[in-house]
Amino acid sequence: MHLRRRNRYSIIRRWTVLVATAALAIGGCDSSPEPPETPEPRVMYGQATPDMCERMKLAEVAARFGLKLRPSYDPTVQFDTRGTDVYLSCAIRAYDDSERFRTEVGEFDPAGTVSLRTYPSHEDAEKAHEAEVTSLRKFGESKPEISTQDVSGWWDEGVHFQTVAPIEPRQYPRAENLDAAGVEVLYELLHGNLRVSTRIDSRAATPEIDQVLAFLREFAEAITKEAVSHLSRTGPN
Repeated sequence: MHLRRRNRYSIIRRWTVLVATAALAIGGCDSSPEPPETPEPRVMYGQATPDMCERMKLAEVAARFGLKLRPSYDPTVQFDTRGTDVYLSCAIRAYDDSERFRTEVGEFDPAGTVSLRTYPSHEDAEKAHEAEVTSLRKFGESKPEISTQDVSGWWDEGVHFQTVAPIEPRQYPRAENLDAAGVEVLYELLHGNLRVSTRIDSRAATPEIDQVLAFLREFAEAITKEAVSHLSRTGPN
């Protein structure tokens, strides 16, 4: 009996020593909090100015795509500084005088706007971008002609909306056997404290819808890049 008791107590004592040693080891570690990580620098854009639409080289961008701007068409400028954010919208209307993408109702004439809106902080821009995208997604849920896709690029967040709406022949009674659709691409982009909204629409013959949409997407991205290049900015490239 005594032998068994000694063995049992010996095991308990050894376990107690191990626990105490582990506690000392843990207690001996440096428990001071780690220094907070330094946030990575983020891009910050300066405010747009009313003359930015005039300074944009939209005619050069159009020419790269084989397009011309309407000679009598002046870009429409909307400039608003009434709130804490600054908003600038420039309109563009182009045309192709060749037979490319021509439909029975006329020449290929993509038109639309590029809008820039800067905010005092990244958080304000993020909230506004999220609210706009949520609203557009909800609107598109009941519209089978609208599709949505997340897009990546030089921006932080981006969503692409695409619309294909068949044109009713009765809209153009003089066009016989009309087989075309109204198409539109819309980019909603966020980069730092900047929100960009670029919309371009046109008509497309049904067999060429995919080609026209691809063309409009590239054209919209080129216009967007040209517009943003005229804003001052700080932070990483």
